[in-house]
Amino acid sequence: MAKYDWKSLEKEYILSNYKSVSAFLKNKNIPNNGSTRNKTKGWKDKKQDKQDKINTRTVQKVIEKQSEKEANEIVSVSDVANKLLNKIMSASDELNMNNDMFGNTYKSAILNRSDLKKLTSALKDLDDILKNKTKPNDIEDLTVLADLLGFGDKERKQ
Repeated sequence: MAKYDWKSLEKEYILSNYKSVSAFLKNKNIPNNGSTRNKTKGWKDKKQDKQDKINTRTVQKVIEKQSEKEANEIVSVSDVANKLLNKIMSASDELNMNNDMFGNTYKSAILNRSDLKKLTSALKDLDDILKNKTKPNDIEDLTVLADLLGFGDKERKQ
């Protein structure tokens, strides 16, 4: 009887694309008898375990890639929202500042609320997008912003 390196044959089988141990043995011209079956016992299970690990890692990597993509989208929307908020604050400050004929700067009670409402509406839309992606439970920041910009409860309900 020929001597075989069963450990290296086992490794080769587990890493191969053979569907069965008997197909592998046949390709290697190793007789499939009781002694051989005894030596190859458990190879099929080890090959299946390897495939299960590959499948699990594949799923994990896909989940990581999808999570990273969604996180990047959330960061992008959040960046846009922050930029828009800064624009709203800047616009509010500029609309409230006026110069008289002597060059003196003073705050005015006149504020183009219509344009400001459009900007805050866009900010709320961005907030809704972020909520759908991250599922937070409150809109306290937008309420505070509306109060800072001079919108009372009456104006917010319109």
